[in-house]
Order: sequence, then C-alpha cells, then structure tokens
Amino acid sequence: MIDLTHAVCWDIETLPNCITVAAEFLYSDQSAVWEISEYRDDRAGLREWMNWLNSSRVPMIGFNNIGFDLPVMDVFWRNQMAGYSELYAKSQHIFASRDEDRFANTIWPRDWFAPQIDLMAMNRFNTTTKSTSLKALQFAMRSENIVESAVPFGVPVSREDIDNDLIPYNLHDVSSTKQFALLSIDAIKFRMTMVEQYGIECLSWDDVKIGAQMLIRQLGENLCYTRDPVTNKRKTRQTVRTTIPVQNMLFPYIYFKHPELQRVLRFMQGVTLTPSDMSKDAGKDEKSPLTIEADVGGVSLRFGSGGVHGSLKSRKFVAGNGWTIEDDDVAGMYPAISNVNRIAPEHLGEPFVQIYASLPIERSKYKKGTPENKRYKLAGNAAWGQSKSPYSPFYDPKYALTVPINGQLMICMLIDWMLELPSFGLIQANTDGISYMLHESDYEAAQAIKARWQDYTKLELENAQYSRLWIKDVSNYVAEYVGSGKLKQKGAAYWHPDTGKDYHDSVTAGESWHKDLSAPVIQRAAVAAMVHGCSPADFIRCHTDAFDFMLRAKVNRSDTLLHGDMPQQKVTRYYVARDGSPLVKISPPAAGGVIGQWKRANGITKAQYDAEMLRTRGDWSETVCTKNRSKYDERRTAIQAGYVVAICNDAKDFRFDNLNYDYYINEATKLIIA
Repeated sequence: MIDLTHAVCWDIETLPNCITVAAEFLYSDQSAVWEISEYRDDRAGLREWMNWLNSSRVPMIGFNNIGFDLPVMDVFWRNQMAGYSELYAKSQHIFASRDEDRFANTIWPRDWFAPQIDLMAMNRFNTTTKSTSLKALQFAMRSENIVESAVPFGVPVSREDIDNDLIPYNLHDVSSTKQFALLSIDAIKFRMTMVEQYGIECLSWDDVKIGAQMLIRQLGENLCYTRDPVTNKRKTRQTVRTTIPVQNMLFPYIYFKHPELQRVLRFMQGVTLTPSDMSKDAGKDEKSPLTIEADVGGVSLRFGSGGVHGSLKSRKFVAGNGWTIEDDDVAGMYPAISNVNRIAPEHLGEPFVQIYASLPIERSKYKKGTPENKRYKLAGNAAWGQSKSPYSPFYDPKYALTVPINGQLMICMLIDWMLELPSFGLIQANTDGISYMLHESDYEAAQAIKARWQDYTKLELENAQYSRLWIKDVSNYVAEYVGSGKLKQKGAAYWHPDTGKDYHDSVTAGESWHKDLSAPVIQRAAVAAMVHGCSPADFIRCHTDAFDFMLRAKVNRSDTLLHGDMPQQKVTRYYVARDGSPLVKISPPAAGGVIGQWKRANGITKAQYDAEMLRTRGDWSETVCTKNRSKYDERRTAIQAGYVVAICNDAKDFRFDNLNYDYYINEATKLIIA
C-alpha cells in the first residue's frame, strides 16, 4: 500500500562534471542535496537514501521524472559505483533519442526502485496541446521567484558555480514541484485509490489514460487485444481505414427544411475522407475537407469534422419585457450520441455498445465526487477521444468522426425546427448547444419543439436562462444566470481565475494550469464594467493584487529574449511600466535559413536550394532564390509594442508606483461590449 506520509519531491541536475540530486519531504520542510562531482562524492549517502526509498516504498514526486530523472538515476541504482560521467552520458542519450524512439529510455513500473508520481505526465503537460514547463508553471502558480539556471548546461562547472547557482537552482525546482504537488493532492489521492482497488500502476497516468484502462477492463482484454501465436506478444485490435464516404457515416434520420442547411447536408454527403483527413488532428476544421459555411438565422455557421461553430459578434443581449435568453446544451453529447445510436468501433461491435451504455447507469449509483463515480465518468469520456489515437484499442476513424459530424447536424436540426417560431433569434451555436432570444408568446411552442426533438434524437437537453449576455464570439462570452446572478465566463477574453486566497483553487477547478494567465486584472475590469457598470480606470487603479498585473513572456529554445540589450530567461515575468525598456524576441530565420544567405523562393524545396547554392558557391540564383534578392536575417518581434516593461521574475521587484495603468485600462476597454 502506497502512503504519502513520507513522500518526497525530487529533481536532478546533470552537467559534464557534476550531478546533483535534491529532495524535500512533501509534508515537511526537511530537504537534502547529494552531489557527485569532481569536487565531492556523496554516492554512499545517495545509495543509503535510495535503499530506504526502495525498502519503504516511498513515493517520489517529480516533474518529468519518469522521462528524465528516473532513467538517469536508474543507471546509479543498477551500478552504485557509477560516477558523474556515466550519469551525464545517460542524460545526453535521453536528449538525443527522445524524438526518435519515445520508449528508448523507458523504465517500466516493475523496475522502478521506488514508486514514481510524474506531475507533468499526470496533467498531460507533455502533450502538444497542454505543453507546460516547470518555469511556466511557476508563473501560473504565482511563485515568488521564477528561476532559470544561471549555469550554462553542457559545460563543466566550478565549485563556486555549484554552491552559488546549481544547488540553489536545484532546490528551487524541488520547491516548485512540491508546491504543485500539494495543489494536485486530490488528483494524486484518486490515483492511489485506483492502485489500491484495481492494482493498476496509474500514479502518473492522465485522466484520459485512466478512463481508457477502466473501459478496457469493462470490455475485457480478449476483446481489446490479441496474442501473436508464435511470440505471445500482445497486439492491439483496431479498425484501420483507407477511405470513408461521409454518406456512410450520416444518420439516415437527419433532414432539414432550411435551404442553407439542405446545401450543407448535400455537400457532406458527397465528401469522401482520406487517411490524412482521418489523422488525430483532423478534428481541426481548417484542415478538414468537410469545412463549409452557411448563413442560418442570421448567423454564419462554420461546419467541419470537429463540429459547428458560429455566433453574432460583439453584441449585448438583455432579457425583459417578455423576452428571455435561452441556452440549450445536450447532456453528455458525445457518449449519448454513441449510446442512443448504438455505434461502436467496428472491431469492438455489440459488446462495446452494451458495456458503454451501462456506464452512465453504473455511475449514477455512486455519489458525485467519489472515486467510483469519477472512475465511470473517465471511462465514459475515454472512448471517443481514444478512438482517434493510433495507439489505442478503440481506434476507428469512422467512429471518431461519426459522432461530431452527426452531432453538429443534429444541433442544426434543432435550429431548423426552432426557426418556425416568429420570435426565435439565434445568438450562437456550437458543437453541443445553442443560445437564442425568445419571446414569451412562443415559449410553450418552443418547449414542444424541444420535447419533439429530444424524442426524435433520444438526446437530452439541459436548459439555462440568462438575464444578460455579452458575446464577443462563439468562444468568448459572459452570461449572467437568471435568479442567482452568477456568471458564466467563457474564453480567454473573459475567463479569469479568482483573486487572492481563492486563486489556486479556481485555476485547478478550471483545469487551466497550462494556460497563459497573464494580467487577469484586464479581464476582471472588463467583466466588472459590463456586469456592474464599474469604470475600468477606477477598477484597475484601485486593484491591489500585484500578481494580477504581471504578464508572461515565453520563447523557444532557439530564440533570445532581450529587455533593452540585456538577455532574459526563456520564461520571463514582467509588467508594463512607466520606466523600463522594450521587450523583444529575437528568432532565427524561418524555414531553416542561415543569416546572410539568399532567401529561398516559394515552391523551391530545401534540397533543390542547397544543390543550387552548392553549384553557385553561395551566389544568388534566379532559379531558387527570391527575385528581390533578399537575404535571411534574424526576426525581431516586439512584445507589448509601443510600451516599455519592467522585469519582475522576483515578485519583490514589482512596483505599483512604476505601473503603467493606462496600458491595462486600454486593454480592458477593448474587451468591453457596450
């Protein structure tokens, strides 16, 4: 049984002549650092500590520890005479091979010297959509200091460098890891429950992976996998497609009366998807051959393989004088579509249909917030998302696309029927719902239409009424609920975390740790102006939480960030100031160009360009170079163009007397919908 009582947070640093291992107890301030270098040898103490972790099964909490720290220290665990050279060589091998073979350095749970909890993996911060470094997390957590190593990696360090820079930096990373571990404690404890009840080593799994495994257990291993008769190696069962005619995916009961919607349906019926359209990212409408726009009810709707989106822009709506603002969403739309239409990944068939349909029933038996309730919730959410993954036993592109393609059309059927009402005024439509204005004279007829739609589609609508609605676009709006006055704030333009002591809980609840939470005072002021009539200038000038004014600059490894002429960290915290310097990102030339070389013309491949440049010995050539004879140069991008900023990586460097209030007031004013 795993126990967090003596759990430790840990991190390592690797340099050619020095390895440091820092750790701190999760529930006490006691910390330690072990050093293996040309100046010091703590291997005996490190061996003793690791043996204690192993024998006591003490959980070790890190950030990317499964991907980096653990494989490096596994070398020491297996050969406790290994020195800094061997450990550094392993670290470099990890960096060199991570893009070639994602499993090259994997240490499987059965071989861990102690249980590992990887906060990066657990929160999907290692994925493209949620990629987040520990430094970016320090900004989001409002750490007092955002620290990057002052010691350049890849070069030997002096005794002074180790004592003054490397070890303090190592300990600071451990402190940040601990801070986030405590903020993630409920998620950690849920995973511990899964380990105890089901024996699954899921301490570092994200919710999607846990849900998928729960569903696999419900379906049975034999349905999801096969065994090679010779090697007995497990093979994932999948349905791989070459082409899919969309006509074969559309539900036969979908129909429209509106001419524009009829046009959309005819267009989709004529599309055939190819393997590239069915890739994991095919849900992005801009890449989809299903993308089409239509004007319906005065709103331009954009359809695609990922759903429908459209709204009136920059408008304010107020209920009253017989008018209501209605919002209808489909409850649990994707699982519901799958269940009521009895669809499944083809290779899983009827057993999937039956098991998947039982999940909501089983979930309802347990109180919300319990591990059992969450387990069934995650299992229900897993199927559709995993059906797009070529590594999953749920993989079937036809199933993955059938759900959202039909879902958007079913929502449009509701719009089509509601357009019969004289007072129906569509405000916005998205993949799982619509918002609209309605006069009370049509209220009963609207209820009848919705009841008929629910009976026809077998989907359930959930209704909310707003007293006021400010909508910038389909992804950004503020809605005020009737009665309670509570606000629904959606999108980067208007959502913001709570201030003060409730900040961290609100970010956790909003699953927003991966987002850029810069200067939320801007969103606060805009919302206060719209909802309460507060002056943005008064709100901002009276605001006293310094962190709400701070912004984040984040640049890639190949970029340089300059404050004036001073290089800055890759992740830098700053505020817009009255007295400061410009902040500029300097990037290398695009498309792999070399500064000083002639620019490659459009339509010319790099191979063609390189061959011609070799022939001309670098001289301009009209066959591969731009006609205006331009050369590659570094790219300079101003951050907060027209303003100067002050750096506050140390929060104590923030000064209210140097704050440029006008910048924040102007930005808030841009968001206000009158």
